[in-house]
Amino acid sequence: MLGCAKVLCPAYGIRGGECWLIPKTHCDDTADDDFFKKLSSCLTCSYFRLRGEHHEQGWNYFIAEQLHRYNAKALERIYQKEESFVEILNRIPDGLFTTDREWRITYFNPAAEKITGFSAYDAVGMFCKDVFKNPICETNCALKRAVAEGRDIHNQEYEITDINGNQVPIICSTSAFQDSQGKITGGLEIFKDISELKRLQQEIVRREKKYRRIFEGSHDMIYTSTIEGTLLDINQAGIEMLGYTDKQELLRLGSATRLYRNPGDRDYFIERMNREGYVKDFEVDFRKRDGSTLHVLISSRRYENPESGTIEYEGIIKDITHRKQTEEMVRQRNRELSILNSIAVALNHTMDLDDILEITLKKVIKVLKLERGGLFLIDRPNSTIRLKARYNLPNVGTGDRDEVVFRDALLEQSLTRENVRLIPEAAFPPFQVRYRASGYQTDLWLTCFLITFKGRGVGFFGLQLPSRRVFSQHEIHLLGSLGNFLGGAIENTQMMATIRQHRHELRRLTEKLFQSQEDERRRIARELHDEAGQSLTAVKLGLDRLEERHAGNRPDLSAEIREIRRMINRTASEIRRLSYHLHPTMLVDLGLEPALNLYFREIRKHSGLEIEFHMVGFDQRLNADMETVLYRFSQEALTNTLKHSGAERFTLSIIKSYPKIIFQAEDDGTGFDTRVVGRDRQSLGLLGMRERVSLLGGRFLLRSQPGKGTRIRIEIPVKKELIHEATYSRTAG
Repeated sequence: MLGCAKVLCPAYGIRGGECWLIPKTHCDDTADDDFFKKLSSCLTCSYFRLRGEHHEQGWNYFIAEQLHRYNAKALERIYQKEESFVEILNRIPDGLFTTDREWRITYFNPAAEKITGFSAYDAVGMFCKDVFKNPICETNCALKRAVAEGRDIHNQEYEITDINGNQVPIICSTSAFQDSQGKITGGLEIFKDISELKRLQQEIVRREKKYRRIFEGSHDMIYTSTIEGTLLDINQAGIEMLGYTDKQELLRLGSATRLYRNPGDRDYFIERMNREGYVKDFEVDFRKRDGSTLHVLISSRRYENPESGTIEYEGIIKDITHRKQTEEMVRQRNRELSILNSIAVALNHTMDLDDILEITLKKVIKVLKLERGGLFLIDRPNSTIRLKARYNLPNVGTGDRDEVVFRDALLEQSLTRENVRLIPEAAFPPFQVRYRASGYQTDLWLTCFLITFKGRGVGFFGLQLPSRRVFSQHEIHLLGSLGNFLGGAIENTQMMATIRQHRHELRRLTEKLFQSQEDERRRIARELHDEAGQSLTAVKLGLDRLEERHAGNRPDLSAEIREIRRMINRTASEIRRLSYHLHPTMLVDLGLEPALNLYFREIRKHSGLEIEFHMVGFDQRLNADMETVLYRFSQEALTNTLKHSGAERFTLSIIKSYPKIIFQAEDDGTGFDTRVVGRDRQSLGLLGMRERVSLLGGRFLLRSQPGKGTRIRIEIPVKKELIHEATYSRTAG
C-alpha cells in the first residue's frame, strides 16, 4: 500500500492508495528474492520487456520459460493484468508514447499512429525528434524539460510534421519515469491533435472579427443587455444615436428602462419577449441624453449566454425619427388637401356662404387639433366684425361692449374703417382679439389669422389655443394658404349672390317688359279697332250722304267718291289686319287653336306655304297669358320661316304631355349655323322666345344646319295656374 513512482500506475502520487495491478507498486526493489514479486514488477518495466523481446526465441517463449520455471498460476494472473493495461492504453483517443532516458520511443499507441502517420512498429526504437520532426524538439522539447526538471509539464502547444509532411498542431502533457531511488529512467507524453480545435478557434476569431465589424460598422444601434435591463454592450452608432459622449457613460445608466420615454413601454416589451422569445419592429419612443424624443424600431431576441447560463437580450434598434416626421408631414399634407377639397366640394355643391364657412372652420379645427374657434367677416360699410361660423364657441354676452375687441386698435381701424391695400403674402402675422362670451368669468382671447382677397382683408380665423400651444411655421403657412383661398371663395360667393339678385331683378323687369308689350299691343289694337275704325266708318257715312246729295247730276264726282270709298275699305281692312296681328280678338274669345287656324289660313292664302298644325291633349283651355305666349311663339316661328328659310313646308305641333307642354315648329328650308345666331341674322325674335321660355322655367332647343332646315322645340312645365277653369271649346277651324 505505497504510492507508486511510475506515471503509468494508477497509484502514482497517491499515498495510501491501493495499486490496481499488484498489491505492491511497480519496480519494487525490496530485498525479497521471490520471483513472483519480482516478475510482477518486471513485466511493467520497459527494460525487462526489451530484454525479453530480444530473447533468441522471442518474448512469449521468454515468459513461458519463466512460467514453467516458477509459479505458473501467479504468472498467468499477472500476465493478464499486463495485457489489460496495454489494451487500455491502446483504446484511449489521445496519442501516447513512452521513451527511455535516451529519448528512444519504447511504446506507441494506435492514436499516436493515426496522428503522426508512423506505425508503432516503425516508431518504437526511433528518437522522438525523428518521429515528430519539429525543431522545438531539439531546443525546447517539453518531454526533455519534464525529465530534466523532474516535474510534469501540461498543455504545451506546438506543431509537428506527420509522415506525409503535413503540419499538425498538437497539445501535450509530459511526465518523467523515476525508479525507487528517484533516478530518471524515461518519460511519457500524451498528446492530442488539435487541428479541429485550431480551425474552430480561427473560425471563432474570424466570426468575432466579422461580428465586431458589423457591430461597430452598423448605422443602427446594436446592443446586448440582461433581462433586468442592464446594458452589457452597445455599438458606436447607438452611442451617437442617443447623444452620449462615450460607451461608459451610456453603460453607467444602470437600466435600459431609463431610455424609454414611457417606462410602461419597456414592461410591454419584456412581456412580449418572455412570451414569444423575440420581438420584431417594436415601435417606441426613446429619450435622448438632451431629453429630446427619438422614435425607434426595435427587433430583438432572447437567448441564453453559453458561458454564464444567464438569460440575455440582443437586438437592433433603428432610428425612424425622420421617417415619422415624413409620415407626419404627409398626413399633414393630406389633411390640408382634405380641407381644400372640402371647400372645393362645398363650392361645387352650394354657393351658400354660411355652409362654406361652417365646413371650412370644422376642418381647420380638426386638422389643428383644437377645441374651439370661430370665423369672422369684416363688414367694412358698417365698420363692424360679424361672427359667421362657430365651433364650440359660446354665444356672446349682453351689454354695451362689442362682440370682439382687437388688442391692436390701429389694426382694427385699418381693417374695418380704412380701405387699406395689403401687399400679398403667403401668410400674414397672427393677431389677438378678445371675444366676449356669456357664462365665462373672463373673456376668451383668440389667436387670429387674416383672410384676404386681392390685398384687402375680408375676414379672419379666430382660434383659441391652449396655454402652451405654439403654431409651427407649417401650420401658419397652412392658415395663410386657406386665408388666401377662402378670401377668393368669399368674394366669389358674395359676387354670385349679387349676380343672382341682379338676374332675379332682370327677370322681373323682362317679365314686366313682356307683359307691358302685350298690354301695349292690346291697347293699340283696341284703339285701332275702336278709334280708327269708327273714324273710317264716319268718313264712309259722310261720303254716302255727299253722294246722295250731289253726285246724281255729276258723274265725275260719283267716280271720285267711289275711289275714296275703296281707299277707305282698304284702309279699314289693313287696320283690322294690324289690329288682329297685334292682338287677335279670336284668341281671347275662342282660344288658341281657333286663333292659330285662322292665322295659318290667312298665311296660306297669301304665301302659298304648306302649313300643317296640330294641338294634342288639351281638354281645357290654358289661361290667357299662356295662350298669348304660345300664339306669339307660333307667330315668331312662322315669320322666321317666311322671311329667311325659303321653305315649302312648315309644321307646328303643340302637345300637352304631363308634366310639360311641348311646342315644336319645323320647316324644310335652307337652315343656318346656330353658332352665329345673334351676329349675322335678325335673331332678336329667337332671343325673345328663349327669354320668355326661361321666365316660364322651361327649356328652349334650337337645331339647324345649312341646307337641312330648322327645328324649334320648347318644353314648358305644366302648372295648375296655366289651365283655364272653363272647358276648352273646339268650335273654330
